[in-house]
Amino acid sequence: MNPNMNTNAHSAAHTSQFLPGAFFFFATLFMLLDGLAIQGLWMASLKALPIAILAMMAMRHLEGLSRSLTLAALAFSALGDVLLEMTFAQQFIFGLGAFLVAQLLYAANFLRFADFRNRRSLIRILPVILVAVGLARWILPAAGELAPAVLLYLLAIVAMALGAGAHRGNSGLLFAGALTFMLSDALIAVNKFIAPLPLADTAIMLTYYGAQVVILYGIRRAQA
Repeated sequence: MNPNMNTNAHSAAHTSQFLPGAFFFFATLFMLLDGLAIQGLWMASLKALPIAILAMMAMRHLEGLSRSLTLAALAFSALGDVLLEMTFAQQFIFGLGAFLVAQLLYAANFLRFADFRNRRSLIRILPVILVAVGLARWILPAAGELAPAVLLYLLAIVAMALGAGAHRGNSGLLFAGALTFMLSDALIAVNKFIAPLPLADTAIMLTYYGAQVVILYGIRRAQA
């Protein structure tokens, strides 16, 4: 047996174990420091680092167009993380725009495998539509001049969730990740436009990081 094969296999196994651990470590570290109100430009990089680690995992475990679309979605998510962590004019709009592109890329990825004609899909997507309508009626009147941008983003994330819910494969995990992403964004909208939420930043980041990692594993399972 070629000793190089054993070395490569051992290295691959070690990397497969290291990356998830690194993701959870840096995600937890950012949430802890953010909860302590630590500030600085370096916090923007730390916020995006867990998403960069997920991109490395996607490179290893996905292939073809699914890998390309997932990497692009993660790249725009990381860009949105950095933009929202910085302070400048129209910061929220630019961050929202980056995440809008990320959601459209996820939606394009999932809708390629969607089947809306079966009972399972209908059971999943009808509640998503009802919740989205409720959120729109609640949040858009309070969003003021940002209402058109918020509506566009809401349509994009709903398309992403519908694609995940109607995915033909073993998509329970993928759908759970999509719903968690919707929850994270709903928390952002309520906190910004309706009323401040207790521990809002921690709740938003916990659901956001959770959604991204669950979506990644969900893509791998659903498209296996």
